[in-house]
Amino acid sequence: MAQSRLTWRGRRIHGVVLDVDGTLTDSIEAYYQVFAEVTGRLGITVRREDVLEPMATGSLIWDRAIPLDVPDRELKIRRCMEMIPDVFRKVMERADVFPGVEPVLRSLHSAGVILGVVTSSWRPALAPLQRAGLMDVFAAVIAHEDGFPAKPAPDGMVECLRRMEVEPIHAVIVGDSPLDIRAGKAMGALTVAVLSGIGNRLQLEAEHPSAVVESVADLMTLLTVPSIPTTRTKRSTIVKE
Repeated sequence: MAQSRLTWRGRRIHGVVLDVDGTLTDSIEAYYQVFAEVTGRLGITVRREDVLEPMATGSLIWDRAIPLDVPDRELKIRRCMEMIPDVFRKVMERADVFPGVEPVLRSLHSAGVILGVVTSSWRPALAPLQRAGLMDVFAAVIAHEDGFPAKPAPDGMVECLRRMEVEPIHAVIVGDSPLDIRAGKAMGALTVAVLSGIGNRLQLEAEHPSAVVESVADLMTLLTVPSIPTTRTKRSTIVKE
């Protein structure tokens, strides 16, 4: 593959690392469905905001999903954790890749940009990308099972870029959460916040990303290909008398 000639903000862009849920796939609602189902089996009703708001801030979902005054709380949390993997796999079967994602990923890949994904979720979160036949465009994939600290810790992204052989200064981090933006900035990479997922505009702009766009489908509007200087060939000139 030819090396990327895309530039942005005066930097040559060699690699792009993307989040998954809410960035590439419409799976944010799936997390509420997972927690609602497993807690419901134990007779506990969980509110949507008790799941999705902690996802945006990095706080523990259990602190709100199962209040401290619930009897046998730790036991109930353990039982939920045991049920989550199976429920998560089934729920992710209903998630899809966002419209416009595939052509952008294919365009970046064709342009020589090295692509990677980093998610704090379990690997079944990648199922929509697998069904869409898009996993082949990614040079590196980091998920929960790889054991890195969750975002905003940049460790998973650092490892992803290492596997991609891309320096952070030549990378763009794309995500829908303030946590994605913090992790990317901690590495010195350029960052793009997308409004297709968990974070709203106010939350994302508070992190001062390099750009905010509606979705990954708008990513190519930020990147440019520098023009190639043309070499003039000598031609005979006919001068009219």
